[in-house]
Amino acid sequence: MRLFLKHTVCMFLILLFVISCKTSSKFTSESVNIGMTKEQVISKFGKPYKSEFKGDKETTELQESLFYKENFNMGNSSITNILIFKGGKLVALKQGKESESNPPTIVTQHP
Repeated sequence: MRLFLKHTVCMFLILLFVISCKTSSKFTSESVNIGMTKEQVISKFGKPYKSEFKGDKETTELQESLFYKENFNMGNSSITNILIFKGGKLVALKQGKESESNPPTIVTQHP
């Protein structure tokens, strides 16, 4: 009886550990659709930890990127989800490490 209890507790702890090791992103093709508005994305996933504006040199169109970080394996690894908007609509989703080689773009309004 005592051995059975030990095995049961061990199996429960192993199962709990495996379940806590999240390995899939909440940003999937089922949850994110090209053409979504910025407001739809924010209402679904919350506020991003960072946003960035860039101007397209060829079309002079303003591009906005929202950055969401997800932690996996109890915080031992993370991925950055970058959602790119043009004209207020989602046009791309990139996942991976955030590029630190690009200096931040600062947009100011002058009177």
